[in-house]
Amino acid sequence: MKLRDKDRCILRALIESGRLSYSEVGRRCGISRQVAFERVQKLSSEGIIKGFSVCLDADKLGFEFMAYVLLIVKPEERLRTELVEFLRRSRNVRRIQLLFGRFDFFLELLFRDKEEMTEFIRRMHSFGAVERTETFIVYQTVKDTPEDPFLECLGD
Repeated sequence: MKLRDKDRCILRALIESGRLSYSEVGRRCGISRQVAFERVQKLSSEGIIKGFSVCLDADKLGFEFMAYVLLIVKPEERLRTELVEFLRRSRNVRRIQLLFGRFDFFLELLFRDKEEMTEFIRRMHSFGAVERTETFIVYQTVKDTPEDPFLECLGD
């Protein structure tokens, strides 16, 4: 999608701090507060801005274990549907992605402790749809800046 320079500026400002006032966004981008407000509304209605959120520190909130799980799932649709519903409802699941390739699903998971993770994986395996899993436990995060690719495409 082709974005105006002002829209790029607005998006960069909001990525840097989603708490900026429309007046401050306007000041940074050389537009009025009203124009900043209207452009943010338009970017939201077009789905470019999906929402505003807070970035929480999982460690400080007691989530000791982050894990990634790759799943191979049996093709039977009913079993797959039950598994997907379980995953969607689970508070431990941060992200579910469908894959092309050897694995069918990629899960990003958060747990308070090893026991909670073990119980979740046991419950997930109890679904007849799960053929095989491969679990990766994160022991250290070196970089966590999901906004970087967006900043790159928006230009500095």
